[in-house]
This record gives sequence, structure tokens and C-alpha cells, in this order.
Amino acid sequence: MHQTSRTGIRSVVLAAALLTPLLLAGCSVAVTDPASSSTPAASDPRSSMPDAPEASAAPDASSAPNAESSGEVDPDVRARLDRTRLRDLVTQNLTCVDGSATVGRDLDGMYVELTGECSTVTILASAGGVLLPDVGVLTIEGDGATVIMTSAKKIAFDESADINVVGWESGTPEIAYAGTANVTTPLS
Repeated sequence: MHQTSRTGIRSVVLAAALLTPLLLAGCSVAVTDPASSSTPAASDPRSSMPDAPEASAAPDASSAPNAESSGEVDPDVRARLDRTRLRDLVTQNLTCVDGSATVGRDLDGMYVELTGECSTVTILASAGGVLLPDVGVLTIEGDGATVIMTSAKKIAFDESADINVVGWESGTPEIAYAGTANVTTPLS
């Protein structure tokens, strides 16, 4: 069996993350809140120039990712976080023993489902998928993993964890962000 190194997987995942913005260059998205929009006042000089560009505002500090975010989940992300679809891909079943489990690097690229009572779960594997029950604390150190859990109290990304997608079906976990391009979202 051919074994891919963690460095090789990380290189591919990071290259994809770096190339995606270049492929999307020129595309733009505008997010507006209809409740807060207003028409320019008659005395506003911009009201007589409909084609004049508006000054861009500095990003609001509240736009940082957080567990309380109520924004719409990107349809592509939601499709990746479909428990039923991922369950069909599961090749390894693990059980939390004494409340803990580790998805090791020997499971890189595989889809794993954990069962039992899991107070702590650590994911070291990269480029695969992990299905979890209720979890106390989830720590992610791998890259490019897709993780779905019923709920969690805390999700912590290690500084070496990059490009992971994590969704939970209920509750509001505390999230400790680190690493690069990690995405978290409620699924309900």
C-alpha cells in the first residue's frame, strides 16, 4: 500500500488554499443587511451621482469568526458536512475508551466514525473525515479534515491545523481558533 507523507498532504492542501483565491480573482460578493440600508439624503452629494463608487468601510471587529455566528452556511460547505453521505465513506470504526480517543496519523485520508462517550477527542489525521457523537473537548492538529459532531463543549485548533471544516448539529461550543483557514459552522 502506498503511504503518503504528512508533508506531502500538507503541501497539497496548502497549495489548494493558496490557489483558490487566484482562481476566484475578479469575483466579488457583497453582503448587505436590508434592515440597516437607507437611501442617501437629498443633501448628500452622492445622491445626484448614482454611478459614484462608495467609500469602503474598515472591517468591523465583530466580523471575526465565532460560534455565535448566524450567517448563512456556504452550500458547498454544507454539502461537505452531510453526515449521511460521509457515513457511506467510513472505513474505520473506533470507540472512545475511558472517555477519550485519538484519530492518529495512521488514518490519514480515511473516514472514521467514533462511538461511545467521548469527553476528549484528538484528531491528528489529515485529509479525511471524522464523524463524532457528543464530545466534551475536540482538539484538531491535522490538516484538511472534515469533521461532523452531534455537539461539543469546546473545539480547539492547534497552530499546525490548517484548512479543516468542522460542523456541529446542536449546541454552541466554545471555539479556540489557531492555524490557517479553519471553518466552523452550526449545522442546524
